[in-house]
Amino acid sequence: MPWIKRNLAFVISLAVAVALLIGGAVYLFSTQSEAETASGELEAKKNEYDTLVKREPYPSAKNIELAKAEQARVAELKAQSLATFSQSPVFASLDDASFKALLTRTITDLERSAERRGVKLPSGSSATGSGSSKYSFTFDTQRRELRLAPNTLQPLALALTDIREFTEILFASKIHSLVSIKRTSIGTNEMAGSGDLLSKKVGTNSVIGASIHPYEIQFQCFSSELGEVLGRFVGASNAYVLKTLNVERPSADGAEGGEAAPVSQANTMMAMMARYGLRPGMGTMPPATQAAAPAPAASGKVGDVVLEQKSIKVTVGFEVVRLAPPPSAAQSPKAGRR
Repeated sequence: MPWIKRNLAFVISLAVAVALLIGGAVYLFSTQSEAETASGELEAKKNEYDTLVKREPYPSAKNIELAKAEQARVAELKAQSLATFSQSPVFASLDDASFKALLTRTITDLERSAERRGVKLPSGSSATGSGSSKYSFTFDTQRRELRLAPNTLQPLALALTDIREFTEILFASKIHSLVSIKRTSIGTNEMAGSGDLLSKKVGTNSVIGASIHPYEIQFQCFSSELGEVLGRFVGASNAYVLKTLNVERPSADGAEGGEAAPVSQANTMMAMMARYGLRPGMGTMPPATQAAAPAPAASGKVGDVVLEQKSIKVTVGFEVVRLAPPPSAAQSPKAGRR
């Protein structure tokens, strides 16, 4: 103790040196661990850099210019592709009265077009309020109701436009009869998956800003007329995307489920004449007995071929792709009223 008292300054200096030595050792060990971690990250970044440098194509000035040219080509291809899709029409000042007038006018035009081309339409509901049993082209509910929700008028008018356009394709192809049309439900008063309504919903494509409207049609025709329908779908101005195609052929005895009731010979002849653009007094038509004559039975000899084409029932599921209207077109009615 006397020695410590005589050398107190030395003892204090020695204690401080020991403390500093311990602190330095701790700091050395911690920084060494951090240094090893940093060295590992640096090595990983170096390997990644070497991989990028050695990868083909190399990010040189020439390759960057080629990439920009490819981006311009993709943008041009996208613009050309969008030109094949039609835009959704904008119906200005659409209310209950104007939609009912549009619906009545469209149904009347389709009925006349079907009658002119000899296409038989399915029977509609007799609960339209006027005792009529005409086919409503999936708009039987709208024909019965007096008031419609304002937010459903534009989608209903768009669906009516779609149905009119592809139904005219069917009539122009001279199909025998239209069995049914199905569309998506619109509004809360239509139950999806029942009656003339599909269980599917209208889809959207955010890449091109388009809406996808699914439909399903069922009709009866011959195989040649089916080819005419598909050809007209391909050449149409609207973008029709075929999803499903189901063909039901009659059985061996000629029976076919869902076939319409037979009509008289006079009505059959008038329908056939209308289908092929003939009217009474234009040209000559074979007698009804010849048209209804059965095909000759096969004699069993080699070379005898008996061909009897029968009507087929076709179910087609497809989608109509429409682009959203530009903002200027959507705002044009307000600007015109101002």
